[in-house]
Amino acid sequence: MAKGGDSGEKTELPTPKRLRDARAKGDVAKSKEFGTALGALAWLIMFVFAAGYVASSIAALSEQSLSAAASGEFGNAAWSLGAACVRVLLVATGLLLAPIAAFLLLAEALQIGPVFTTEKLKPSLDKMNPLEGLKRMFGKDGLVELAKSLAKALVLVAITWLAIRAVLPELGTMIAAAGWSPVDGTGPEAARQSLALTSSVTVQLLGWTVAAFLVVAVLDRIWTKHSFTKRMKMSRRDVKQEHKSDEGDPHVKSHRRELHREWSSGNPVGAARKSAALLVNPTHIAIALDYDADECPVPVIAAKGEGPLAAAMRAAASEAGVPIIRNVSAARAIWARGAVGDVVPEDLFDAVAEVILWAKRARDGKAPMVQDVDAAAMPARG
Repeated sequence: MAKGGDSGEKTELPTPKRLRDARAKGDVAKSKEFGTALGALAWLIMFVFAAGYVASSIAALSEQSLSAAASGEFGNAAWSLGAACVRVLLVATGLLLAPIAAFLLLAEALQIGPVFTTEKLKPSLDKMNPLEGLKRMFGKDGLVELAKSLAKALVLVAITWLAIRAVLPELGTMIAAAGWSPVDGTGPEAARQSLALTSSVTVQLLGWTVAAFLVVAVLDRIWTKHSFTKRMKMSRRDVKQEHKSDEGDPHVKSHRRELHREWSSGNPVGAARKSAALLVNPTHIAIALDYDADECPVPVIAAKGEGPLAAAMRAAASEAGVPIIRNVSAARAIWARGAVGDVVPEDLFDAVAEVILWAKRARDGKAPMVQDVDAAAMPARG
């Protein structure tokens, strides 16, 4: 392990507690583009399934209007036509907008789950500070948002041009036939052709837009998750300080007593098999350390053994895939001063925190499962 573990460099992944605290403040890894893409997908789905009904309603309304105009009774039918127009508008709005809201809620649920907090609504001087606003605007995140907006704008322009170019021949024919008259009966047919062409172009536009936005959403989701994790990273000093502050938590103390009762009725070999890390010296004594970021976020002595029992604990840990670390001074100090079920002595927190961090990296495949550490690198007393 590096001796510079107490530096302020943030190299450690955020602990569950840090993530919970951030979530309580509404600080989560949420991609705005994910919601935009699902919203566009909802538009496409509902347009495909509801466009026929809406189009037929609009066509019927157009026929009524043209028939009234041709018969010279448009003024008398104005009120009924107006009411029909409002009905069509309300139905179309309900069919298209209600599913959009549902899909946006789904996007929130898929990304971050339910989060209820008022932290973001609280007034803050930073939010009203124009200098802070400029920093956010021209910072890395602001430039990324600008790049995404420009990319989406270019994609939309390209998609619109491609869709229109594909129907230019039909559009030309329709424009050439635009001299229809409502009196000679060609109006309804021209209206149907116009609606059919509009529907076809809209489906193409939405389909290509959804495909492009989904690609952007996936990339943005990856970037957002990476940026959030990087921002939430902690230094080793932060992790150790969190362990120390958690020691006095009454919930932790209660859980520790419960674990002690379980261990006292169990056996050291079984405890070694289930431990977070096994500290050895190297063959004479073995100490199983328990640590759970959610249940018991401070290192606890799960079991102790010496001689043949220590060898059995080491074999069980190796078989169960528990990281094993050799540190003579730390192992001796904990053996002499700590009892099974107790939190490790406070002045050994730094040493044991190094062990826990190394064990986590070992479980993640970023460090060997068996480590021999220079005893002088680990502070210990006794």
